[in-house]
Amino acid sequence: MKNIKEIKIAFSICIVLFLIISSIVLLNVRAIPKYSHMIDSGKEIQELVSEMKLQAKSYLLHHNDDALDNIKDKISELREILSFYEKPAFAGKPEDFFEFSIWEETINIYERLFDQLVLYHEAIDKNIAEIRDLEKNILAVIYSKMNPERGIIALQEIRIHEKGYIIYRNHSRPPDEIAFEDKRKEAVTNLLIWSQKDKRIGELMSKDNLLFNEIIKNYEYQDNTLRALKTEGKKVRNIAEKFLKKGGMELYTIYRRCAFLCVILLIVCLIAAVPIAITLISDKKRS
Repeated sequence: MKNIKEIKIAFSICIVLFLIISSIVLLNVRAIPKYSHMIDSGKEIQELVSEMKLQAKSYLLHHNDDALDNIKDKISELREILSFYEKPAFAGKPEDFFEFSIWEETINIYERLFDQLVLYHEAIDKNIAEIRDLEKNILAVIYSKMNPERGIIALQEIRIHEKGYIIYRNHSRPPDEIAFEDKRKEAVTNLLIWSQKDKRIGELMSKDNLLFNEIIKNYEYQDNTLRALKTEGKKVRNIAEKFLKKGGMELYTIYRRCAFLCVILLIVCLIAAVPIAITLISDKKRS
């Protein structure tokens, strides 16, 4: 009778410990989807940043207007991903990780910078179109003069150096090579000399110079904006890396915790089972 009572007590303790440890394991297992989703979010943010970068290049290189809408859509998706973590399911979230105000500001800055990039790019296209229209008037004056060939060659040199600046402005040049802007100025001087100080060509080239200076200025603004855009893009990537790191660390912690609890559970079962087995064997021998 005494042995049966001891067995019941040991078995009850085993059941209670089993239930407690199993509940803790279950709570940890229930957190796995949350942190798995965090890792998926990190990967999705990385993909969105890469896609936005490609769309920006597509817009600048190929004047693809669809890229503008695509980037806006990607930014909206980015905001939607982050807004998920503001839900009550993440109540009690650590503020040192979920820096929503900082993240929102980063995305807003990225969007504003891209809007600025579009404005500068459109301004450059407008300036180039205005130069082309102005060129028709310059050619009309050149053709009205005697021996227009020299004037046409000088005008072509101006345009060649302008294109050289547009294409190679971000490339480093040898120290002994003259900048395209200076080459253009020399070509403009040659055209004015050929025209023998014709006021019509002088006025038209003054407008042409102003437009080209606007192009230079807008390209400088565009390049600065691109650099700032890359900086903000890195910050968004850091958000993704933070999600991946946090999710991975939490899943690893859950794995270690569950493994430890399972070992404890096994030890508890063994501790409870050994006395029961010894008691049963002793009773069997006595009988």
